[in-house]
Amino acid sequence: MSYLGIDIGSSQVKAAVFDAAGKLLAEASSPYRYTQPQHGWMELDGNEVMAGAFKVIAACAQKVRAIDPVQAIACSSQGEAFSPLDANGNILAPAMISGDTRASENIRAFTAKYGVETLYRQTGHTASAMFSIAKLLWLRENQPGIFNRSRFFLCFEDLLAYRLTGIPVMGYPLAGRTMLFDVINHRWVPELLEACGITVEQLAKPLPSGTVSSTLRPDVAIELGVDANVRWVTGGHDQVIGAYGCGARRPGCAMYAAGSVECMVPILSGPVLSDELAASNLCTYDFARPGTYASVAYSLTGSNLVEYFIREIVRDPNLDYAQMFADMPDGPTDLLTIPYFTASGTPYFDDKTPGCLYGWRFDTSRGTVLKALLEGVAMEMKLNAELLKQNNIVLNQLIATGGGFRSREVVQLHADILNMPILLIGVKEAGCRGAASLAALALDDVEIPIPEIISEITPVPERVAQYAERFIMWKKFSNHIRSF
Repeated sequence: MSYLGIDIGSSQVKAAVFDAAGKLLAEASSPYRYTQPQHGWMELDGNEVMAGAFKVIAACAQKVRAIDPVQAIACSSQGEAFSPLDANGNILAPAMISGDTRASENIRAFTAKYGVETLYRQTGHTASAMFSIAKLLWLRENQPGIFNRSRFFLCFEDLLAYRLTGIPVMGYPLAGRTMLFDVINHRWVPELLEACGITVEQLAKPLPSGTVSSTLRPDVAIELGVDANVRWVTGGHDQVIGAYGCGARRPGCAMYAAGSVECMVPILSGPVLSDELAASNLCTYDFARPGTYASVAYSLTGSNLVEYFIREIVRDPNLDYAQMFADMPDGPTDLLTIPYFTASGTPYFDDKTPGCLYGWRFDTSRGTVLKALLEGVAMEMKLNAELLKQNNIVLNQLIATGGGFRSREVVQLHADILNMPILLIGVKEAGCRGAASLAALALDDVEIPIPEIISEITPVPERVAQYAERFIMWKKFSNHIRSF
């Protein structure tokens, strides 16, 4: 038996096939780029994403068909973004992804009327322009023609389910990221749907992660080159599914992912809805297994900052990544970075303050600038870790995953700043593995083994002390910059 996991991100879609023992049998990826037609807008073409998804599924299925055919498919999906579809299933407008801030005023006005406390207690989230509810409010007000023609509003997991099976379903963790979903009672909140002017029939059916939904449509199975009885299994939000895939499955443990978004995903034994977490914009929503929950602390800038640095500052098509990271100085830089090159993420949900790099001189090297940018993101994550600890969510173990941690120098920097050991695993695609693991468990009651730990990056005491001093300075600097 083999199981395919697909991971839909903001820059590419990836697929990977694993057997019951966790061996990687095939993998494929298809890149795309979001567009920014106006300031504050970040859009993805759902048709391009779906074409890429079909491409990578077919490529993986072809590689394993003769040796171990795919039996089930599940999806790890970026959150919040949705595509409006007409009655014939045609996509009417691009999806607004997480970093899109155009709906800021819409969600502020709505929250003031609906009630901050009520919204948080129902959905486990505090209001932000990133969530689907904000995007729906914006679409209704600014593009009523599209809004009124829409038969469905589907996030990428349920959009793919709809294209593959004809039935739109989504896992509880992704439903939570819409901010329309009751994370305790596991249902769409009628009052919120009514406020947005939509009905429950226009949304996907939410199901626990790891639920067998249906088989693929016969014509789609032929197109993809898979057997007609291949099953679709619910997955969910990529951060949660990635945590499950990398082995972060118990309280005290967290996935630390460095991708387009850099985030920590601590595992909770049950829902935690406190005023203190709400004040820090730290959410509570479903984990990948029923009865367990997770929070997520994140920087929306994430590893996009490195890609931006390479594309706009370095501009070297022959760049050696390893050498670029090796050029970073050993100790802390003397620069300070506020990493708000998009909206901030937790704990501030700040969509007004721009990114800031302070202390740049003529003698500042390229490696120093790069490290300072990385330090800024890591400082923001340290702030989040402190806030989690203050709310009795203690992290004892971080498991690293994502392309942003492909350099040991970068992992070491984070270990030093956070003063926590970081475990490296022998798996590149935690999201795909997590989705495939859910598919295996749902279809055949098979537990794909968690990934092997290949090394542990421990903090260097001297640098921990240096960064502790820098962190005090950075917090003062951050507060000052955000006060403008």
